[in-house]
Amino acid sequence: MLVVLPSVLAALLAASTSASTATSVDLNQRQVSRNLQTYWQPADYVGPMLERVNQERAAVGLAALCTNSKLQASAERHSNDQAVNDFMAHDGSDGSTMSERITEAGYDWSGIAENVAAGQVDVTEVMDAWMNSEGHRHNILGDYTMLGTAYAFNADGTYRHYWTQDFGKGDNEQCDGSSGSGTSTSTNANNGDSSSFGSSDGVVSQPNRGEGQVRSDAAASAGTSTLGRVLVIGIAASLLMLPR
Repeated sequence: MLVVLPSVLAALLAASTSASTATSVDLNQRQVSRNLQTYWQPADYVGPMLERVNQERAAVGLAALCTNSKLQASAERHSNDQAVNDFMAHDGSDGSTMSERITEAGYDWSGIAENVAAGQVDVTEVMDAWMNSEGHRHNILGDYTMLGTAYAFNADGTYRHYWTQDFGKGDNEQCDGSSGSGTSTSTNANNGDSSSFGSSDGVVSQPNRGEGQVRSDAAASAGTSTLGRVLVIGIAASLLMLPR
């Protein structure tokens, strides 16, 4: 006959309870983290983002990117706009396009691209989402030399966390603290191409959840548009090049 002492039984029950609630605790902690601001200044995320982007590029034999203050300014403008006005798209709330924002920042480009996202809490999560999406991965691994990246937070926003990556290449532009040049991928400057994708930790096919939905818009080069509704987290990509 097996005799289990009360103290041992209590320990076994505690272990069982701990195991059964571990997933719930993890999910709760994850949800709490989504409600909190992850980064407080560009210095907190620009370095990790650049490092991850260059790791992905190095893995396929591509040259590393460098940061550019003009692209950084453009990216910050757009992430802040998305956060303040609670949306995710390539066109700004003032109607500005990717190319207009980058040009207004003073960047003399021959090729540019942009990734945007909303809902991902940190660099790792947003980069995983982008790299798992063909259009965004194409931009990250594109024919560019410089990068600007921005994160903004709005505790009252639908998505809370808002991201922008601006890529560029231009013969007259320099990397921060060094020199650089550049051109791009894909469409004619008069016929901008953008594509939009959604991600939510592998549950894109489940459109209903208490955390809400994200809208993702894109305009194709033929002038048509698509509208996708995806769960919690959304990402969108756009690219543009000048004709040679």
